[in-house]
Formats: sequence, structure tokens, C-alpha cells
Amino acid sequence: MSNILEKHRMLVLYALITTLVISSGVTFEYENIYSDSISISVAVLAGIGLFLTAVIFFIEELESICNP
Repeated sequence: MSNILEKHRMLVLYALITTLVISSGVTFEYENIYSDSISISVAVLAGIGLFLTAVIFFIEELESICNP
């Protein structure tokens, strides 16, 4: 997973943001209990992934500033 993040940082970030937006849209648009539960679960997982990706980016930026 670390190798994927090193090569395609922005692609992973944009994919997580897109997944979060689409999943939230599905939750608000459809009234089905099954699609709501699946899209809410995907939105939670995408939010966690987005948070972890942001933390990784922040740590890498701090390391680049502190260790030139």
C-alpha cells in the first residue's frame, strides 16, 4: 500500500474524494434500505481512508521540512 501511495498520491486522494461524494449522493437520492446501508458504509470507509491519507501527507511534509 505504501508503494501505491508514493507513486500515485493525488490519484488516491481524488479517488477517495470522488468515492465519498458519490456515496453520499446515493445515500441522499435513493430511498432503499439496502443501498443506504451499503453507501453509508462505503462513505465511512472512504472518510477513514481520506483522513489517513491526509495524515500521511502531513507527516511526509513535516519530514521534508525538518530533514532537508
